[in-house]
Amino acid sequence: MIKFVCDDCGHKFEGMDCEYCASVYTAPVKCPKCGSWHTMPSGIKGFFKRKIYNMIWESIDERQGNTE
Repeated sequence: MIKFVCDDCGHKFEGMDCEYCASVYTAPVKCPKCGSWHTMPSGIKGFFKRKIYNMIWESIDERQGNTE
């Protein structure tokens, strides 16, 4: 388990620490408060990887847009 923070609503919560696409990054999990997938590990580790997570969120948004 790892602590996450939602980029949309700022909610902090714990979630499963799973790798994203066989990389060293933690896969975003759905925010239990607002339902956004724009989440990342909280703390300094996530702060320095924000650019990477912006690309991950774009990829997730594109996939969700294609399935609707």
